[in-house]
Amino acid sequence: MGEEAAHPPETEYASYLLIDDLLRLQRPLTPEAPDELLFIVIHQVFELWFKLVLHELGRVAAALREGRVQAAVAPLRRVVTVEDIEERQLAVLETMGPEDFLSFRDPLAPASGFQSKQFRAIERVSASLWQAFCAAARTAGVAMPDGPGEGARDARRGALVHLYRDHLGEPLRAALHQVAELLVDHDAAVARWRFRHAMMAAREIGSRPGTGGTPGVPYLRSTLDQRFYPELWEVRTAL
Repeated sequence: MGEEAAHPPETEYASYLLIDDLLRLQRPLTPEAPDELLFIVIHQVFELWFKLVLHELGRVAAALREGRVQAAVAPLRRVVTVEDIEERQLAVLETMGPEDFLSFRDPLAPASGFQSKQFRAIERVSASLWQAFCAAARTAGVAMPDGPGEGARDARRGALVHLYRDHLGEPLRAALHQVAELLVDHDAAVARWRFRHAMMAAREIGSRPGTGGTPGVPYLRSTLDQRFYPELWEVRTAL
């Protein structure tokens, strides 16, 4: 009688998610400051969300470059949903008073949220989606010429106006319009996050410089008008 077939080990919650490893990653520098654990946990959670956002934006970029416009919709919706959660998570940090944050802030220097490689990557990938969107638009028959010149920009704006006014009768154009609006949702979500973060920093540190050497709140405020897709915002005026 042959040996019984080996059964694969059953998946166990803690081992699959590496819970023990995860819970060892919170290491406060100031043990007498009880709110430092909150600060660490929230920022680590942000980085986990950033990882997921980058993963989904990569799916969006690939789908658009390959002309699979509809395939970009679901991951973009997920990105916008995650970004809504990220913004609401700032409310947890806002439960920390300035005196609580200042009790452990000094040892954090020169660390700074500005050093988040994943957030910088999100900014880069998000900006690059514009070219992918234009390429996908061309596959859908929407004239989106390349080039930074004002003439090319005017032509793209006109093509976008036409897309917004006439997209319901053809599935590919309808999907492209949906992606355009989700890109605006993504852009707006990042802008709201920046604003909420700047306001939170003002509550916590006032006019102090940032721990990473930036001017602090003035630097954060200088980013508030940045947009990944200015031409998708400009089309509102041209409609």
